[in-house]
Amino acid sequence: MAKKDKTDVSFMKSLFAGVIDQETIFPYPKLPQDEQENLDMILQAWNEFAKDAVDSPQIDRDKKIPKEVLQGMAELGFFGLSIPEQYGGAGLSETAYCRVFEEVCNYDASLAVTLGAHASIGTNGLLLYGTEKQKQKYLPKLASGEWIAAFALTEPGAGSDAAGIQSKAVLNDKKTHFILNGGKMWISNGSISDLWTVFAKTDVIEDGVIKEKISAFLVEAKWPGCSAGKPEDKFGIRGSDTTALNFDNVQVPVENLLGPLGKGFKVAMETLNVGRLGLAAGNVGGCKLLTQMAADYAKNRKQFGQSIAEFEIIKDKIANMAADAYAAESMVYLTSALADRHTVDYSLESAISKVFASEALWRAANEAMQIAGGNGYSTEYPFGQIVRDARINLIFEGTNEILRAFTALAGMQGPGEYLKKIGKALRDPIKGFGLLTEFAVQKVRDVVTKDTLKNIAPELKEQAERFNDFADELQSNVEKVLMKYGKEIIHHEFIQQRIANMAIDLYGMAAVISRVDSKIKDSKSVEQEMPLVQLYCDAAWRRVRREARQIENNLDKQRRQACDLIYNSKQIPFDVFHE
Repeated sequence: MAKKDKTDVSFMKSLFAGVIDQETIFPYPKLPQDEQENLDMILQAWNEFAKDAVDSPQIDRDKKIPKEVLQGMAELGFFGLSIPEQYGGAGLSETAYCRVFEEVCNYDASLAVTLGAHASIGTNGLLLYGTEKQKQKYLPKLASGEWIAAFALTEPGAGSDAAGIQSKAVLNDKKTHFILNGGKMWISNGSISDLWTVFAKTDVIEDGVIKEKISAFLVEAKWPGCSAGKPEDKFGIRGSDTTALNFDNVQVPVENLLGPLGKGFKVAMETLNVGRLGLAAGNVGGCKLLTQMAADYAKNRKQFGQSIAEFEIIKDKIANMAADAYAAESMVYLTSALADRHTVDYSLESAISKVFASEALWRAANEAMQIAGGNGYSTEYPFGQIVRDARINLIFEGTNEILRAFTALAGMQGPGEYLKKIGKALRDPIKGFGLLTEFAVQKVRDVVTKDTLKNIAPELKEQAERFNDFADELQSNVEKVLMKYGKEIIHHEFIQQRIANMAIDLYGMAAVISRVDSKIKDSKSVEQEMPLVQLYCDAAWRRVRREARQIENNLDKQRRQACDLIYNSKQIPFDVFHE
């Protein structure tokens, strides 16, 4: 298949089609010196403030972030980190913003959620799709922290299925206002925010027919008819504000339509691409912090006459936590650099980073608690709160199950369209001669040679070869399942999950290889990190191999049967004492 135009390039979408678009991710990106210096100053100011002002256990107990903490963040300019300087913000790149967000997460997850709901998703729809008039009206207040933003998409009957929202906005007879009715739930910053990005169904005329399409609106919380419910009592991130929102005949001026009418779903998805990346960066911070905490505890805890850090089963846990953290960091900051280019489709990479980093953090939280033993279960230690706070990340901003389905289906879309054209050409070979010739040439080329990573440092020879082999496995399995299932692949989630898992680990390998290869070619030492590289990449390609083998050789039939057994029974249908 021919490569896409550079304005629409995606490393992972290309990989699904068998193309290793190496120039997109090599060399590994780094911040310009002046931006790095600015970032260092921001991080120093934050740490000086947070080490004294942020009391995470107290926030958890009180279920509230103190006003002075939010005010302090506002004075530091944290609510305008990603807002351009012309509107009063800091104008940070996505990479620099993610690094700051990572540091915030090291102090308190509830604080990070509050900031992320405002900066990662609350203001980003406005940044991406707002008119100049809208930006001038709202961004200065949001940048200063005078106003807080929220993102209102989820409804009681529309969680992962965002297209199923029922809130409705109807244009009035004078065409001056939309009348908004409906409700939202699980809205972070719901009762403390001043501006909501709200998604609702609207009537749109297409080809002379009225259709319901989702549109996005900027809604001020103070408007008549707007109200927020009481804060939810949550399992974790207890200090963050999470409420329902209600709209009762809210009059939204037409000039507060965000983006084109009927294009709200695109606004939401583009905004969430950015939000997932910030969330993944926060998870990276948590992974690194937990790895250090667990190592420190293990070194100081004595059992059987020695530090438990000396036991190999503990070393195994710490090593795997560190390797996961290294891979997650590599993936996140490669993806943030793609986002900063503004010419690259990074939607798959963002989803992949969120899935991997959130699951790495959950594993790290679990292992750190295990290493702490009984103390880990005590509220005198931070591990229990961290476990509670970490769990939400697998659900936030698209559940990991939905994001796996998205990764697989979006990745297979390009190859699927191509194979569809081949099928049509086969039905009319004279008209489709050129396309069939291209396909035949491609098949011959696949047999003779395959796309590979090239000119990789010798130290990474084994990792690069494994990546090349299993990138080819991904492409061949994608083609295989598309030929077998066609458009029905959308109903085969077992297959989607395996394809997505292959893609996730391949992207992790690519990010790690790019990072270390670039350091080697910059004449920097990689001796200390090579064990992490080897641990992650070895585990990753083995996982990819296992998933590939189970595309055809699996127990999916038995999974369905076992599940049906439970679904069809009023209670668990087995009991050894009554058999």
